[in-house]
Amino acid sequence: MAVDYLDEMEKVGGGFKPMVGKIICVAPFGQNEEFNFTLHKGKGSDLWYSFLPHLEKRGYQITKVSENLEVSPVDAGYYQLTQKQKDEMEMKIKQGLASVAQSVSDFELIAHDVRKYKEFLKMIKEDDEHSLRAIFIDEVDISTGNNSIKGIVIRWPTLISDFMTLGEKLPTETDVNKIKDELKISKAEAVLLSTKQRLYNNWKKIFGPEIEGRLSRLLAQKNSRERTIIEYKNWLRPLVTRHKLYKEGLSDPKSAREKLSDVWHSPSQAISTSETEIWAWQPIVPIEPRKGTMQMKDKEFGINDPYDEFIKENFIFDKKKGLKKEFSWIDEKWVKKAVDEIKAHPDWMKKNNPYYVLLKVTYSNYIIKLPTGDEMDDVTFKTKNWFLSQNALLVLLLRIKAQQEDFDREINQLIGISGDNPVEGETIESIVESWKEDIKEEKKGTLTSMKENTKKVQEQISKVIKFFGLEFALSRHGPYEHNFSDRITNMYLVSTAIDFYIPHLKLYLLDAVGVGK
Repeated sequence: MAVDYLDEMEKVGGGFKPMVGKIICVAPFGQNEEFNFTLHKGKGSDLWYSFLPHLEKRGYQITKVSENLEVSPVDAGYYQLTQKQKDEMEMKIKQGLASVAQSVSDFELIAHDVRKYKEFLKMIKEDDEHSLRAIFIDEVDISTGNNSIKGIVIRWPTLISDFMTLGEKLPTETDVNKIKDELKISKAEAVLLSTKQRLYNNWKKIFGPEIEGRLSRLLAQKNSRERTIIEYKNWLRPLVTRHKLYKEGLSDPKSAREKLSDVWHSPSQAISTSETEIWAWQPIVPIEPRKGTMQMKDKEFGINDPYDEFIKENFIFDKKKGLKKEFSWIDEKWVKKAVDEIKAHPDWMKKNNPYYVLLKVTYSNYIIKLPTGDEMDDVTFKTKNWFLSQNALLVLLLRIKAQQEDFDREINQLIGISGDNPVEGETIESIVESWKEDIKEEKKGTLTSMKENTKKVQEQISKVIKFFGLEFALSRHGPYEHNFSDRITNMYLVSTAIDFYIPHLKLYLLDAVGVGK
């Protein structure tokens, strides 16, 4: 379920709310307007696609948040064109999925064999005599029928354990008398064990090289199938992406309900509608910069680390109003990776710029074809300007990253695989090296456990502080501006109107359509 993160953040970080300073999210008065223009056919698209580069030239970073399209069947030409393109894409996607399903099935069969032969290889490399002898009894010697160890165990109940003990004490010995004396068994059983010992040692000499050769061939096949799946995924990606761009407005339950009362949506009229929502943002530099009352230093990014505990608890991992509600699969590992990518992006978030102005624009275009043959565009710009702290912007950027990741996961589910693209092709050397790394990780386990325990204690202390209402008192007002009535209102909100909203949006739109001329 979609969450309006801006409204949720404004509830705690807007106006005279007590958490202003920990987070700031304010929609100034007079910067929440709706502009409606009725234009000649094509002029609405001209206005929209000239508005976007205009914002980029003014220093904004722009991203599309959502888009949908709805075409009335009465407009036969446009409807048939869009439906034909959509049907063709669906057919190609189905054919691609059918082909990749077979590749994924082949891959899983080969992967199963690879896992099995990896276990065999590990036994050989580690000289696991006990496991190798168990395999010999269960899968090799059993083929001799009544003469197998399991077949003769009725006569000598301890034969299997004696054969295993022989591997521990005399793994290469074949002398009957030595075996008899060491295990304190009858000579008849010692003769049998000596025979099985020879067979086992001969099998072991053949088994090792054969396992490596077989595993090498399986790894080559497995890597080939992995590459095939990646190519299928890359081939299907643009098709699925293009298909998603044809999202029909009625496919969304909320939009479908709104269409019932929408005066423009009529099955008897040739009307096509499209709706696009964008976010555009850039840093805002105050006239008189001032440091917050508490600093959380981040050497790599700037004075304040936007990825703070407040947004973690309230807007990322909160299951009622955070990213976790809309994207249930997110975890700390993914969020940390996404935050690092956002910080590394050269334009999304600037170092040492704690405050930003964000413009939310929802563009609706109704293309109306009248019975007389005339056509016109009725376009609406629903605009709202926001003043944000850096951590509030980070929540929105994480939402964009999560939306992109969710799309990748959807493609993976369609194709029948999970996770990211497969890693580079495995080799026997890389497998053995990974076993060595596992041993090193086990040694680090104690230190990691201590760190985890320390983290748990810190979390408990944080909960206690929060329960008694001491969080606000101890941290004072957080790392951002907290004086709303004076500094935020006079130094920031006025600037968002005079320097950003009015010249970059309002005056541009009015001038572009000739209002007042």
